[in-house]
This record gives sequence, structure tokens and C-alpha cells, in this order.
Amino acid sequence: MLSKVVLIIGSLFIFSCTKSNTSNIELTNTQTITTLKKVIKTYFIVENKFNSSSTQVEDSLNQKNYSNVKSESKVIFKEPNSTTQKNFIHWFFLANALLGLCISALIFLKFSKLDINNVYFTIFLTGVSLMLLELALLWWNNVHYNPKVPFFRAQFYFWIPSLFLYMRNKIENRNTINLRENILQYLVPTMMLGSYIYILFFDVRILSQVLSSLTFKAIYTFIYLAFLVRISTKQKNKIPLNIKKWLVFLASFIIVIFLLLSTRAYFESDKNINSLSIYFLAILFSTFITIISFILFFQPEIFIKKENIEKEEKTKYKNSGLTDDMLNSLKIELNEILRVKKVYLDNTLTLEGLAEQLNTDRYSLSQTINQEFDKNYYELINDYRIEEAIRKIHNSESDLVICDLIYETGFNNKVSFYKAFKKRHLKTPLEYQKSIFKDKIIDP
Repeated sequence: MLSKVVLIIGSLFIFSCTKSNTSNIELTNTQTITTLKKVIKTYFIVENKFNSSSTQVEDSLNQKNYSNVKSESKVIFKEPNSTTQKNFIHWFFLANALLGLCISALIFLKFSKLDINNVYFTIFLTGVSLMLLELALLWWNNVHYNPKVPFFRAQFYFWIPSLFLYMRNKIENRNTINLRENILQYLVPTMMLGSYIYILFFDVRILSQVLSSLTFKAIYTFIYLAFLVRISTKQKNKIPLNIKKWLVFLASFIIVIFLLLSTRAYFESDKNINSLSIYFLAILFSTFITIISFILFFQPEIFIKKENIEKEEKTKYKNSGLTDDMLNSLKIELNEILRVKKVYLDNTLTLEGLAEQLNTDRYSLSQTINQEFDKNYYELINDYRIEEAIRKIHNSESDLVICDLIYETGFNNKVSFYKAFKKRHLKTPLEYQKSIFKDKIIDP
């Protein structure tokens, strides 16, 4: 239509030019040819602009119709442009995914017998690791992995009930697996897994949409989160402090997942927000796996029930050569060297150094501290150091400088001093000092 209009206008222009110049008929052919060239050139320019504009409109419509459900696996998420950046991110996610799978296997094999609830935790951690692994494969251009529907959309439904059962049993101090309850809890996840397998063989759009529904996943997560809050509110005074911190960490992780799911569900048609949120989710999972690995290395007792720790210690010292009399004698000597000589004020003191002063070996001393004091070496020494700090605060006529108090009581730094003090008195040293002087003013 546009081309016809241009040609008609061009023809009229040519006609008007030839009409007004009848006296110069010998130049008409040359002018006509030149004018026709200009008209044709104008036509192609307009036509190209029209096509370009149509392409831009089509691209714009495609962006508006973007959906995480409708997109192919390879183009679900936007990738970074830099090749170096891509490779680093891929290796980073891949390494953390493999680390998560190794940690899951270690927790299952080593700690599931000591606390059966670890089975639930390994299901959750394995799911997180598998999703991270699948995302790395989807983003990696050199890997030909392009399923109809990514597997993580189905196995996501196993995470939340697994983590819920783990946390609830930790809160209520349960150590058994209820088969009937497990069937009910894993009914929806099993149905989703069945739907995923069915989609692999038959293209059923409605099942694909259900599996990919971010709104449904957000609601699903919120329900379990609400149950956790309700249970923890009732049992908060019965939860040990170290377990409480661990559970708060896990609950925070669930809350972040819920917020990300809600954000992605609300902005589901926005490609940029979807890309940004999924990358953030992958980074979150990587960070979570790294933190779990540190906890497993530095605080493995988190994964063991207290009564099982005691059994493990008894088994550990079963073949020890120390008799009860020897343990009692070493305990008396240890008390004397701590209370009278105050060796704990030496900030370079170590277990080996203390054992040398008692003319014994570190293993015998460690056994004595564990069995007779029900503590480890650092807990015992810090108990004495905090007692010393309390004495100094009470005996002081004026406010003490906390920085001086740190080194006077045998600590090496402010962080360890504050942590040990707050653990034993639920206040910082400064808060405790202020409360003491406030009492003295009221009741001199």
C-alpha cells in the first residue's frame, strides 16, 4: 500500500514537471529518468524503515509476552556478556553444586545414625545442590542440555517439606520418622515428580504450567513457613541456644526463597527481573552451601543430638588408660592451677602448654576436662576468664575501660571476649558494667 502511494505521488510530480516545461521538450527524457531514480530510491528507503520499525514492534511484543513458563530452557535466563565472567560464574556454581552433593552424602553417611532428622536435611541440601548444578548446565553454552522442562521445577517441591520436618523435629526434640506423616508430607512432591516424568514423554501444556507456576510455589512455601513460625513460637523457651541460632539461619533462608518466588511471580513477564532474581537465587544457594560446609567443619555437633554426643564421648574414652582415681587426681590439680595460679590470664596458653604444667599429655587432660567438667578446653578457660572480668567490674570504684579488661583477663581480641561474655551473662560487658553501677547508685 505504501509503495503504491509513493509511486502515485512520484508520477504526479513527474507529470507536473513535464507540463510546466513544454518549451524545453528536449530535456524531458533526461529529467524524467533522473526523477524516477529519485522516486525509486525514496521508495526503498521508506520500505526499509517500515520493515525495521515492524521488526522493533515485533521484538517489543515478544518481550511483553515473555514468560518464564513459555520460554525454552536455554533462554529462560539472561546471561552475562563477558566470556570470562560467564566462565567464572559457571565454574563457581558448578563447584558449589558438587560441594553441596558431597556434603549431603557426608552428613547422611556420618550423622544420620546419630540423628535420624539429618535424613530430611540431606534431602533438602541435595535438592538445592541439584538445582544449582542444573542452572550451571542450562547457562553453559558448550553443554547441550536443553530439557523440555528443567528438573528443578519438579524437585523443588521436595525441599520445603523436608526442611520443615527437619526443623520441626529439632524444635520439638523428636528423633523418629513417622511413616504415615511422611506419606502425607511428600504426597504433593510425588505428584509433581510424576507430572514431570509424564511431560518427558507427552507434551501436556497444563502440567508444564503447573510445574512452572511461581505463584503456586510461593504459596506452597508460605504455608510451611507459617507452620514453622507457629511451632517455634510455642517451643521457643525449650530450644537450646546453639540450636536456636541454627534454626534461625535456616528459617531466614526459607524467607529469602519465599520473597524471591513472590517477586518473580509478580514480575513474571519482566525478563530483566526474572534474570536478576534467578542469578541472585543461584548466588544465594552457593553461599548457603559454603556456610553449611564451614558449620560441618567447625561445629559438627549441630548435626548430633546431645545424648548421642555423650555416648560418642564415652565410646571415645572407652579404651583410655586413665582410671577414675587418676581422673580425679588430675581434676584436683587442674582446679588448683586455675584458681590459685590463674594460668588462664596468659593469653598464649594452649591445651598442650597447660598439659605440660600438669606433667601430663594433652589427651589425658582433654579427657579430664570433657568427663569431669562436661566442657571442652576453650569453654573451661573462658569460664575462668569471664569470672575474672566480673570480679574486676564489681571491685572497681569507677567505670573500667573495656579494652583494658579484654587483655587483663587473658583474651586476645574484643570479638572473642564479647562473645564469651554475652554467652554467659546475656549482656555485653558494657551493659553489665552499667547495670552494676546503676545498682550501686540506687543502693549504696
